[in-house]
Formats: sequence, structure tokens, C-alpha cells
Amino acid sequence: MQGEVYADLYFLVNMGMNLLSLMLAARLLHRPVKRWRAILAAASGGLYAVLALLFGSHGVLGFLADVALAFVMCAITFAERGGRFSRLIKCTAVQFLTSILLGGVMTALYSLLNRLNLPLEALQGDGISVWLFVLLSAAAGLATARGGKFLRRSDVTKSVCVCAKTEGRVLKFTALVDSGNLLCDPISGRGVIVVDRKKLLPALPVALRDALAKDTPTEWMRDARCARMIRLIPAKTATGERLLPALSPDELLLGEGAGASPADYLLAPADLGDAACGFDAIIPLE
Repeated sequence: MQGEVYADLYFLVNMGMNLLSLMLAARLLHRPVKRWRAILAAASGGLYAVLALLFGSHGVLGFLADVALAFVMCAITFAERGGRFSRLIKCTAVQFLTSILLGGVMTALYSLLNRLNLPLEALQGDGISVWLFVLLSAAAGLATARGGKFLRRSDVTKSVCVCAKTEGRVLKFTALVDSGNLLCDPISGRGVIVVDRKKLLPALPVALRDALAKDTPTEWMRDARCARMIRLIPAKTATGERLLPALSPDELLLGEGAGASPADYLLAPADLGDAACGFDAIIPLE
């Protein structure tokens, strides 16, 4: 028995599911997302679904194509200049598993509604109405988000927008608020925002960039400007204790727009890896 499939509706349905899975993956991974990039990625997935329906996509090759699509969608949504390839692979895995979980929850909900024998026209026959699909998608998304929150190490993730100005240059980034960041200047007591090295250093003047790139004070200590703007912060790491160079910006604001407020923090470059959960920096909890 053959049925009719409307390509435009099929495209919109798959685009919606892709967008939902991408936003859920971003939430579970604490990754900031630009909406236009997520919509573009979801649209590419919807287009792929239509092409796969027309030309066929089955078996091992079909599965590999689905994985490749998940990677492309995550690259469009999450990729950033200088970002690690391992982070993109992690995003792809979470998005792919999230989409599978969404499909499973929707199937379970639809089966449950059928077993209840509710007098709903949308449940009669072999098809499913658009409005029922929307309701099932919303319920599945909510269930997946709640399940992901339960599995995460912490239920609430706080972040703050940071804008720092140094010698006329402006650096904006998003910092994860973490009580585990205990770094501070022992003399002034100023807290230290640990910023991803690839995010901080390219935005600075050459002299400051070269000075902060070195873990130990050498020639730059004789540069009056560098000595005035850089502090050495005692830090304990897995390899022992060392002095971490940190920049004292000319101005630093927390928040965005009219709600931004001045703050007094130092900025220390470091290789954060996955410690910042996808954010650009880690700021101490006050």
C-alpha cells in the first residue's frame, strides 16, 4: 500500500525535529548558540531528509549518512574559530543520541495514546495529524530536556557576559560561573577570570600577548607597560605550584546593555579544554 507524502510538510517536520535536537544538545552541553546558525543547520537536515526519501537511504550507508549529517549540522551550529575538533565530535554524539531519544519518546507517547483508546480523530487509522505531531514533539522535547537535566552534574548553569577593554581594544566573551575557581591576587584580593588562551591572546597588543604567552616572567618584567598591567597569581595544578600571569584590564563590565555593571577582575589565559563546558572562560562565584 502506497501513500502520499508532501515534500514541504516532510521538510518542515524534519527541520523542526532537527532544530529541537540541536537546541537540546546545546542545553545539555551548556553551549551558547546563535539562532540563525541552528535554523540553517536544521534546514540542511530537513533538505537531506527529503532527498533521502526521494532517492533512498538504507542500511549501513544510510546510517553513516545520518551520522555525517549530524556532524555537518553540529559544525554549522557549534563550530568556532580555533575550536577543538574533539568538542565538535562530542556535540555530534550528543545531538545524534538526542535525536534518537526524541524519536523513541514520541513513538512511546503515540503508542500510549493508542492504547488508551481515546476518541480522537487524530488517532484513527495509520496516520498522524500535524497538530498531534506538534504536541508529541513538544512532550518529547520536554521529557528529553528533563532527563538530560537529571543526568547532568549540576541542574543550574550560570553564565555572564564579560566585556574587557585594554589599550583601546575590546574583548567580549561569555564566562561560566564556577565556585571551583578560587584564584585571586594575594596582594589586592582581586578575583581572576580564567579565559581560554585562544580567545584572549589574539585580541591583545603584541607586547602583552607575548608576555602572557610565557608562564614565567623573563624579559617582559623589564617592560614598564607589561610590568604595570600583568600580575603573577599563585596557582596549584596537577603538576605542582606555579605563577600564572594575569592581565589587569583598563575596564571590565559584567552583563550586557544597560544592565552591565563595572567589576574588578584579572584575566588569566589558560587551556580550558572541556572544563568550561563550552564557554569562553570561568569566573569565580561571588
